[in-house]
Amino acid sequence: MFGLFRTMLALWVMVFHLVDIPVIGPYAVFSFFVLSGFLMTTIMHESYGYDLGGVKRYAINRFLRLYPMYWAAALVSVFAITFATPEYSLLYRSSLYMPTNVQEIIFNSSMIYPSLFPNKILPRLSPPTWALTVEIFYYVCIGLGASRTKVRTHFWVGLSVIYFLLSYVLDAADAHRYSSLFAGTLPFSLGALLYFYKKEIFSVLYEIKLSSPIVLISIYVLNTAFFTLNEYYNPFSISTYLEDVGKYCNIFITLLVIVSLFYRGHEYFSKKRDKIIGDYSYPIYLLHWQCGLLASFMLFESPTRGLSRDGLISFGLSILFVIILSSILIVSIDKNISLVRNRFKANKVIC
Repeated sequence: MFGLFRTMLALWVMVFHLVDIPVIGPYAVFSFFVLSGFLMTTIMHESYGYDLGGVKRYAINRFLRLYPMYWAAALVSVFAITFATPEYSLLYRSSLYMPTNVQEIIFNSSMIYPSLFPNKILPRLSPPTWALTVEIFYYVCIGLGASRTKVRTHFWVGLSVIYFLLSYVLDAADAHRYSSLFAGTLPFSLGALLYFYKKEIFSVLYEIKLSSPIVLISIYVLNTAFFTLNEYYNPFSISTYLEDVGKYCNIFITLLVIVSLFYRGHEYFSKKRDKIIGDYSYPIYLLHWQCGLLASFMLFESPTRGLSRDGLISFGLSILFVIILSSILIVSIDKNISLVRNRFKANKVIC
């Protein structure tokens, strides 16, 4: 029952990029990582298993989940860049331009940007796909057994904590804790560990009357709002290191939201309705820059985004475009691909 939460996070990434609201984008990305760690560990244990056949089905299912929709979004990018002109596109978003050689085509076809900092590799036909390089890396780790047992997952969390602590001790740039390949290890590993402790955590939440998804999502929003306002006004004179407290609070609250949605999400949305909402999360994530580009080009003579009158007008049209395009891709691609994915998940296809 995570569809509504996923789509909320995708919209937050869109607002972060197109309206320039601070904090909410990185928080949403880390929440995606936590959720993926939990879900991938869950499906490996409960749907696929760790034998060769199960790992194959898991890999094929992940491929079908990510790539057909992405390739369609890449075609939308080609259209948007051509329509708005390459010069305008480059001014609107520095990473949004056409690949010019075989290597760039391979990177953009595979969503694998081979670097410790995948966000540094250009171009990216869908700019936020650098985070999908991180996702794919940890999908592979989980498929190969990184969270197969509780002990192994504890070890993974321990290594993740050491990495983050060392980044502070060595005074490493914040990018090492957000946009590097290894920055995903802490949220992914904690999400994976949650699989083994979800019942105990839910019992505690239930006892203290804090198990409602609405309450916990509200706390999630308030935490984000607090640190967003601090970025604007800095009324609390929070130091650079203490600003990171918000990121770790975000991870912790995300864990609680996941447990609450896992056990009580059905009380608020039916599975069908939740899926309908959740289907929009991935295409919104993939398409929002292209929709912003098209909206800005059609409305204004210069690339326009940000927290201004023209920026908000452009954002409003971007929302309309992303809903329309997402709906088209969901109907034309995702629904058909889902039928194939379900066959693999149900063990009905020999791999």
